[in-house]
Amino acid sequence: MKEILLLPNQGKELALQLCTKIVDYLQTQGLNPYLEEKIAVAIDRAGFGRSEAQLFDKIDLVLVLGGDGSMLNAARRVYPRQIPLLGINLGHLGFLTRVESNKLENAFEQLIQGNYLTEERSMLEAEVIRDGKPVINFVALNDLVVSKGSLARIIRLETWIDGEYFTTYPADGLIVASATGSTAYSLSAGGPIMDPGLKAILITPICAHSLYARSLVLNDTAVIKVLVNANHTDITLTADGQTAVTLLSGDEIHFKKAKAITKLLRFNHQGVYEVLQSRLKEGRI
Repeated sequence: MKEILLLPNQGKELALQLCTKIVDYLQTQGLNPYLEEKIAVAIDRAGFGRSEAQLFDKIDLVLVLGGDGSMLNAARRVYPRQIPLLGINLGHLGFLTRVESNKLENAFEQLIQGNYLTEERSMLEAEVIRDGKPVINFVALNDLVVSKGSLARIIRLETWIDGEYFTTYPADGLIVASATGSTAYSLSAGGPIMDPGLKAILITPICAHSLYARSLVLNDTAVIKVLVNANHTDITLTADGQTAVTLLSGDEIHFKKAKAITKLLRFNHQGVYEVLQSRLKEGRI
């Protein structure tokens, strides 16, 4: 872990301040820090800047300064290089970030000593098919979501699993989540919490107009096809709640496990369920 790229959340002043301190600290430890060019200039460390084309070349670790949103963004940017990510929590929940900002010194000591583990997290892929032709591909670490906009009218989502018709959801939308994403939007929509190491895909309808619409846990080899049927165009497909494309009635979306994974670093003393216990207890949110 010698070549380290720092990705701070540019919208957080604290992230930029910490970034400066971390760059200087890593240097003193004989490590090589790198930054995006615009970040390097902004924090007066221009000598550590890299162009976008070279940003991830020969990087051993990506250090993310922000919250879960920053981690999700980093996971999609790193894809499919599978460079390990370590998150410093400057957000609220922090399911994916494993280091609190007031415990940085200890974290770096553990990192330098090699006292860490690497978790492998499955990612998801979605392809939009329109008039028989591919339109766009998305990857996501947490979830891919088909949803209506602000209009009150529901949409009908005809759902097929491995080529077999399953059901049609009259609903506000449908969440296709990884095990990692089971604690995100799917959880708030009534879905189960899954061990993040499970090789599974989770389907959770959003406000389905049915007494029998429940979350469904599938093997991660499953291929899911969703056909959109609506009489309006205020429909989107989003990846991790951050990137989106407008859908049309008649579009097909094919969901499946992505080819590459996300690697997350955690330290030996951190249990798998420690984050759940601390983040979901009353008052944390």
